[in-house]
Amino acid sequence: MKYLLGSFVLLFILVLAGAVYQAIATRADIDKYPPPGKLVDVGGYKLHINCVGEGSPTVVMEYGLGGLSLVWSLVESEVAKFARVCTYDRAGYGWSESSSKPRTSQEMVEELHTLLTNAGIKSPYILVGHSLGGLNVRLFASQYPDEVVGIVLVDAVPANVYARLAPVFQNNMAATRRMFRSLSLITRLGLLRLLVQLLGKQATPEFVRKLPSKIQPMIVAKFLPKTFETAIAESLLMEISTQQVSQSKLSDDLPLIVLSHGINMFSNIPDQQAKKAGLTWEKLQAEIAQLSSQGSLQIAQTSGHNIHIDQPKLVVDAIRQVASLQLKIKNSKFKIKDN
Repeated sequence: MKYLLGSFVLLFILVLAGAVYQAIATRADIDKYPPPGKLVDVGGYKLHINCVGEGSPTVVMEYGLGGLSLVWSLVESEVAKFARVCTYDRAGYGWSESSSKPRTSQEMVEELHTLLTNAGIKSPYILVGHSLGGLNVRLFASQYPDEVVGIVLVDAVPANVYARLAPVFQNNMAATRRMFRSLSLITRLGLLRLLVQLLGKQATPEFVRKLPSKIQPMIVAKFLPKTFETAIAESLLMEISTQQVSQSKLSDDLPLIVLSHGINMFSNIPDQQAKKAGLTWEKLQAEIAQLSSQGSLQIAQTSGHNIHIDQPKLVVDAIRQVASLQLKIKNSKFKIKDN
């Protein structure tokens, strides 16, 4: 009995020590890594947005589930050479404050529009969306068609994925939520931070190691319980988000480039199922490209799901192509009016 009681006491002390370590380190990170951009009130809570470069239209980027604005760093730095580009953290991620509102695409679109308005970032916009972010930019473009002049979708979640790729996609999301729940727990106990301290870069996810070295510690510092809890909340409501997007419609002549991964991301299931799921995903991406008469599909042959990290140049080139195409369409409309 004494041994059991002693074990519980020791466990309690270790848990408490880990939580205190996490709290102290998190507080230190706030001073060490201030927000690169600015915090803007969107109705009782603030979102972080960072804009670099010059020109119009402004490129606005939306990342996928569990990310933050810094994951666009390889693309952002190149786009800034020819356009103004803005990255932001959705509520609950990065430097942004959390929101009590449902984490659906509709809510996130309203937050983004309010953010851009309150930050004084005027349209027109070219929207870039990765994965879940692809749902958000499609809905944004459908609800604010006069403000959006082009879209680049980076392996975006298709609006009909639950109907066409079940149960594979559902199982994938369930596994993702289990991972985020585990990460939330070990982060609260300071274990994730301790592993990074002991093992260095090898303890970080592969996608982090592919980003610029100066960015990596900033991303790790934002691996917080709120990050993973927000990702879980978005994942739980993703099917509702797809339904919201399914009911929307893009302008018929909106410049649209769809990028799809070339390396099958369904590698955690038997080969035959993975191959079938991969082909279905590619068909769904092709269908998205057909939503506009100005749409096209490109396959990122050497990329997995994170094309913006595996092949950032492909994303940069797609943004440049959309910017060029929207300018041609704009000029042709002016010529018609003049005649």
